[in-house]
Amino acid sequence: MSQAHSYSIRASEPSDAAAIHRIKTQPGVYPGTLQLPYQPLSATEKQLLEQPAHVHALVACNEAGDVVGWGGLIGNDRARTRHAASLFMLVDQGWQGRGVGSALMWAVVDLADNWLGLIRIELKVVHDNAPAIALYEKFGFEYEGRLKRETLRAGKLEDVLVMSRLHWPRRAES
Repeated sequence: MSQAHSYSIRASEPSDAAAIHRIKTQPGVYPGTLQLPYQPLSATEKQLLEQPAHVHALVACNEAGDVVGWGGLIGNDRARTRHAASLFMLVDQGWQGRGVGSALMWAVVDLADNWLGLIRIELKVVHDNAPAIALYEKFGFEYEGRLKRETLRAGKLEDVLVMSRLHWPRRAES
């Protein structure tokens, strides 16, 4: 029987670096991403301290206030592609399948649609990351293509799927 959880979503802060780094380097997380397994904490600290204005990073916190997920959007800063952003998301291996990804996705999609005016959110996902693919499809992402042998994982070249979600804003009524 699954227990309902509520998560608070907020902007990530430099003080979240240790928690995000822990999630990024978990053996139940990095194989399903395009991340390297061994990353120094200093790289995550620098990433959060020097986050550019076009990166919108959020964390999901459990009822105890612990960071259990990290995700957001990397906006395009080129004039002709400012309507699009790339999605990133990581969920603590102990919290996967408990609604953290959905809570983050709701917040990210709201941010994209209602605050940033984005039309396109795109992502890459390793072909066999079925839980992530199901989450993305639940939020309207569609398969666009397959990049054959795009990423190296545990000594084997793996295919990566390209997915996107298009959102056409409604026109203001006169």
